[in-house]
Amino acid sequence: MSNSYTSTPTLVDPARVTASQTLRTTELSRLGDLQNYCFGVGGCGDVINQSWDNGVLRVDTTSLTNVCQWYIPRPSNLHNEFKFRVAAHTTITNGKVAIEILFPLSGNTYTISQPVSDTTRFQSIFEELTLSISGTENELFCILTLQVIVPSSSGYVEIALVQGRWSPLSSPLATGSLGQGSDSFIPQGVNRLAADLPLSARFGVNTINNITTLRKRGRTLFQWSGAFTSMSGINEPRGLGIFDPQVMFSNVALFNGMNQISDLDIDIFINVENYSTGSFLVDVFGHRLSIVQNGWNSFGVTLRAEEILESDDFRLSMYRVGLDSTANNEDTLLSQSNQITSSPVYIKGLSIIGV
Repeated sequence: MSNSYTSTPTLVDPARVTASQTLRTTELSRLGDLQNYCFGVGGCGDVINQSWDNGVLRVDTTSLTNVCQWYIPRPSNLHNEFKFRVAAHTTITNGKVAIEILFPLSGNTYTISQPVSDTTRFQSIFEELTLSISGTENELFCILTLQVIVPSSSGYVEIALVQGRWSPLSSPLATGSLGQGSDSFIPQGVNRLAADLPLSARFGVNTINNITTLRKRGRTLFQWSGAFTSMSGINEPRGLGIFDPQVMFSNVALFNGMNQISDLDIDIFINVENYSTGSFLVDVFGHRLSIVQNGWNSFGVTLRAEEILESDDFRLSMYRVGLDSTANNEDTLLSQSNQITSSPVYIKGLSIIGV
């Protein structure tokens, strides 16, 4: 019984799975194929995609230094290959970029580095780093860090854009129960379903459970990281400012019924600098969140924002995701009266993940 899938899968004919119709093995095989495809390929779109203007993100550090950082979702416990692409150039031989993936609960880290090939902006080559997760990890969120090193401060590496995604699983899927965090997915033997044999109730139960599991799979709604370091004399974007809520947001579809399952929530990760004690409140996606520690703060919130007008255009439930334009944010974000040179508490990273 092969747990295979076709790409793209052949969908079930909806006219053949209604009342009074004969339930053909064709529909059952296609439904099993679709479940396997969704587990292997679903959630493997971009989890990070960010760019910088010319001359903005130039790094001349001679030790391996963190430059940017994001919280990203992982499709399942079996998705162990991460592809990270960098458009960068170097003005000195052997300038390198590297990435690190940290699983916060286990504390395990995985790294890979690669020399930058281009010597001018967008010359010919985008660097592609392939990072393999060699250990057994069952966390559905991890921290991705971009790093840079140059052999001498007489040159620099300049980054134009980055893009990252998990590689899909190959067909057929492994046998047995497959993990997605603490949940289980049961792959379907499509050859068995295609045969004219008795259909057990187990297929229906596993299908319903599989759908529930797949609905919990994280999807990036908004990603931004400030630049932690840059060359002297360059005013890199280090924190979010007073006008950013007006221009930095995503219009995304969040599907009906996500509030009907307790695990289907919006996960918000806020990375702050200079926090020690006191009250620091941030308004994000209709929620006022209280920062409790320096570094990453995580929140699981329900969907209570109002739909935007684009819902009618797309015939989907569309929402504007990002920082809210509120008086509270105007007081706390960086501004002319709240400059980063005065060492205020500021946001240096924001990741919003939905389903």
